[in-house]
Amino acid sequence: MKKSLFVMFAMFFLFVFATSSNAGTLENQGRAWLDAQKDPALINVNGTWKSSAFGDLSLTQAAGSRDVSGDGGGYDLTGVVSGKSLYLIFSTKRHGTADYCAVVSAETDTVLSGEYFNRLSRLRFGAGLCQQHGRTLNMKKK
Repeated sequence: MKKSLFVMFAMFFLFVFATSSNAGTLENQGRAWLDAQKDPALINVNGTWKSSAFGDLSLTQAAGSRDVSGDGGGYDLTGVVSGKSLYLIFSTKRHGTADYCAVVSAETDTVLSGEYFNRLSRLRFGAGLCQQHGRTLNMKKK
């Protein structure tokens, strides 16, 4: 009986460890996803943007840089501009994981549109950072 209980506890521990290590972390999968976007920046997204899903987003992009950081909607934002597209990761410092990924492209100098995606579930095994199915995300510069 004790041995069975120990084996069940050990299996539970391994399952929890394996699923939590699968969650998309900013340092691992998030950075790799952003680094895969290689095109030079053709837009600058510096400023405050009103988004359809997250409210006001404050983005900082230094002149001549591709890197973007910021906050808004209760999230820390980390991203990169590649071509005319912005790739963003929404995360919380508390968990250190990516909660959402977003890809938006410039329609004009003041309008970005695209999609945002939920992170992969901690219980879903597989590779990647965020799900394939997204929801509409529109952003307008304030």
